[in-house]
Amino acid sequence: MKLKARQDVIIKMMTEAAALLPEATITFYTIATAKPDARPALSKALGKIEQEADDHFLKLIRKVATTFITPYDRDDLYRMLETLDDIIDSLDHAGQLIVDFDMAALPPAFVANAKELVGMSEVACEAVDLIKKPNKMEKALYEINRHENALDLGYRKVLADSLKPGSDPIEALKLKTLADAVENAASLIEDFTRTLSVAAIKEA
Repeated sequence: MKLKARQDVIIKMMTEAAALLPEATITFYTIATAKPDARPALSKALGKIEQEADDHFLKLIRKVATTFITPYDRDDLYRMLETLDDIIDSLDHAGQLIVDFDMAALPPAFVANAKELVGMSEVACEAVDLIKKPNKMEKALYEINRHENALDLGYRKVLADSLKPGSDPIEALKLKTLADAVENAASLIEDFTRTLSVAAIKEA
């Protein structure tokens, strides 16, 4: 019973940590769509989410390390936790860059990608609850891939539009840096969900 209780605690903590993912992407999207003078406060809010995610990460790492038999493969758990932490770190970094770059408005294609990131993170968060239902995990992976494909199209559009003849090279560099950060976050969310899928298959 004690072993089962410890395993349940890990699952609960994992669910709580994953819930920060949509919260972080929604805040990032809000920064991307906000007026410049509203962005610093929103960036601070994202920073607080990142700090909370760090706290969850450290507590979970300790719990996994001190639990003799974990609910899922230990290496998979470590990879999921590290990836989750990296996603929110990446979003926090990108949010700070939006503030630091002090751009009047971000292009529609970039904003659309930020919104896709929200949808992607919501699917990833829901997938945590599907780890005991591997047959349903396939649908989550399909949705993740759909969002990823849309993000890839948006990424190319951001680059193509920013590098049109006559474009300001400094502004183009800023946009590419931000677009790369969003693309990296999307890749990490995909990796997180795939690791969940692998853990689900192992537990089946």
